[in-house]
Amino acid sequence: MNFWFNRLFLVTASFLCSSALPIEECQPLVTPVSLADPSVLYGKINVIAGYTDHQVFNEILKVTDSSWLKISESPVDPKKLVMTEENKLNGKCFSSSVNFTIEGNTAVTEANITSNFKVLPSCEGCLVLSVNVTAGDISKLLGLMNITTPITDDELHVQAVYLMAKESTLKDSDLEHFKKQASCLGFDREPDYVHDTKNGGWSSELPLKYSYQDSAGFYLRLSLHRVLS
Repeated sequence: MNFWFNRLFLVTASFLCSSALPIEECQPLVTPVSLADPSVLYGKINVIAGYTDHQVFNEILKVTDSSWLKISESPVDPKKLVMTEENKLNGKCFSSSVNFTIEGNTAVTEANITSNFKVLPSCEGCLVLSVNVTAGDISKLLGLMNITTPITDDELHVQAVYLMAKESTLKDSDLEHFKKQASCLGFDREPDYVHDTKNGGWSSELPLKYSYQDSAGFYLRLSLHRVLS
């Protein structure tokens, strides 16, 4: 575990050094929020914008119409939380439910995809997640989404950061704040995904719906990336 945190520290430090923003300006933007009280994660939130550093996950973002998730306390294990996520991708609805644990200020999910994510400072009613993902074979999921991007690695390693909010829209200033955070993490460009309210939300009335249990989401991509069981 110490190896993981040492590695994460070194990676974060390298992003701060390469960011277009000064280190002293980045530090408060990317210092994780304490998860001593996990209720800061509770509730239903919409995915507003996101970045990823992997081509395959970027292809998933391109076909994402809308996405939301709900985090709550596990009814069977007080040491775990439950994240339910609904995604509308290429007109199809995908749902997932995954358990995760809090380790210090890091939330960890483990299934076919292992995701480690930290909560970063954000606006009122918002949630910013910085995510590191290790994924195995996701070819089955990609096939359902009609994504043909070839996967050449046996194991994928991905970094992503997502902005989420209780409302479906945010002020421009909130989005700009998120872009600064992303820049501090090495994403010095416009977001790879920005929710278009014209696409609407997830609907149980749509005829094509796929459900899978204990898989990490495509943000976990969070984020937004998953594996069928």
